[in-house]
Amino acid sequence: MALSAFILIEVAGDHTKSAFKTIQRISGVKAAYTVSGSYDLIVQVETENLEMLSDLLMSRIRAVDGVTRTKTCFVLNA
Repeated sequence: MALSAFILIEVAGDHTKSAFKTIQRISGVKAAYTVSGSYDLIVQVETENLEMLSDLLMSRIRAVDGVTRTKTCFVLNA
């Protein structure tokens, strides 16, 4: 069974548009949204397991230029 989560992302300065474009092309990202409020982006991800989610978050999403902070919310039921 797949592991699903929503990742709330803060982006520095005027990097929101470029971060959005980069993140939405990452494998495992099912949807990406620019939003108002405390966070700049909300990303829906789906992976096979926790290890793959960790790699997606730590190695790919957090490496995007401008990303300063993330918060991960796991989906408990669908």
